[in-house]
Amino acid sequence: MTEHPDAYPSFHRVVGIDLGTSSCAVSVWDGAKPFVIRGPSGATTMPASVGQDRNGQVVAGVPPAGDPENVIAGIKRRLGSGDRVRFRGRAYLPRDICAYLLIELKRQAEAFIGEPVHDAVITVSAVAGEAQRRALREAAGLAQLNVRRLVEDPVAAAMALGVDARPGTYAIYDLGGGTFDASVVRVGEDTVDVLGTAGDQLLGGDDFDELIVGHVLRQIRERHHVDLRQDPAIRQRVRWEAEIRKRELSDADTTTLELPALTATVSASVPLSRRAFEAMIEPDVQRSLDLLSEAIAAARTVHGVGWGDIDQVVLAGGSTRIPAIRERLAAYLGWGAARIRADLDPDEMVARGAGLVARDYEPASLFEGSPVGLLSASLRLRSEMAVPEIGPDAEEPVETPDPPGPAGPPAETPADFRRVAEATYMILLQDIDLDGLATAYGAFITAVQAAAPDARLAELGQALTAEYERHSG
Repeated sequence: MTEHPDAYPSFHRVVGIDLGTSSCAVSVWDGAKPFVIRGPSGATTMPASVGQDRNGQVVAGVPPAGDPENVIAGIKRRLGSGDRVRFRGRAYLPRDICAYLLIELKRQAEAFIGEPVHDAVITVSAVAGEAQRRALREAAGLAQLNVRRLVEDPVAAAMALGVDARPGTYAIYDLGGGTFDASVVRVGEDTVDVLGTAGDQLLGGDDFDELIVGHVLRQIRERHHVDLRQDPAIRQRVRWEAEIRKRELSDADTTTLELPALTATVSASVPLSRRAFEAMIEPDVQRSLDLLSEAIAAARTVHGVGWGDIDQVVLAGGSTRIPAIRERLAAYLGWGAARIRADLDPDEMVARGAGLVARDYEPASLFEGSPVGLLSASLRLRSEMAVPEIGPDAEEPVETPDPPGPAGPPAETPADFRRVAEATYMILLQDIDLDGLATAYGAFITAVQAAAPDARLAELGQALTAEYERHSG
């Protein structure tokens, strides 16, 4: 449970981030234990999706519903692929969308701690390739985070387990929204050793949602004689409803997907039973159990650790809340419920573990620099992010037409950056098409006008100075 930071004297300024496929979270170490920080919604996890506010600015953590051109979800599966996605009428790399999520998590951590955050330990799937890991580091650079370590999800989960369990050998069954990791780990007093691992980056709760979507659209085709499967906006809407109803089936035997006004002539109400849902996902569940066997086989081959040496199976990832997962796992192993560890919050385990790993790294006083060639992209992405609302009573911004050229430095411009801001302004009056310089200047001036914190102004001022010197040099 997250508590207010005033309850503790200080917080470690290297945070732990669980950047998942369907949700993400950020944790911080207070000297005694890690806390998973609650966001503006009050939840400890944030949807791993981005959208737009009414002013066209990017908002991270929005529910993955609405126009699929303007809401991007599940982007982690495409990280490192080189593909581009359409968003806000433009093409973005997956790392850019991940950067929006990291920017928001960084903001939440800074608001909680009350100090700037420049460093993070970020989790990654145990079976992620080098391209995905490199893209994740680039996304962190775009968010102006120094990556102290990429820690594999099962290691993070085992670290969190180590706080609440005796030393022993455990199997980690981590079924999240988009990926599945199975690992065998040995937990010592202060160590975690991975003995065997297996996984699938295209297996998770998102796939269960898609199975429900396919079922619903087939029902609509049979009842209404219309095929809506190729309409991305309708699929997105059905998928959002599917995720909500899937969660209900963890406690209820039946539920109903309510889909009014899908089209001008089609409204649908589609019942779904827990038994039918379990039948849909059975092949995927079996696939996860086969991968668990692969991880244990790998541990046996390399370390001589087999089924009989495992003390408990630990559940991580939100999809392990599905009752059928736990029932099938117990039946597959032939174990009683006591050896399947489900008492820890599966949504928070990996983030908590990342926070534990993060405590071993010293925080930097400043961001150490984006990877070469990413500075302009970093400035652009951060300038596109919506400014967090002060509260429900905040006044609506007054809309004014765009000026014909750049605005001059306001009187409140910090003295340390006034000279470079004025010089940049004179350059841009002559040539506003200097994209990198214009973006850096715009981001800095916007922050000055918004009375941003001193640390934020220093960060953007330094970025502007670097762009100015690059142009002038």
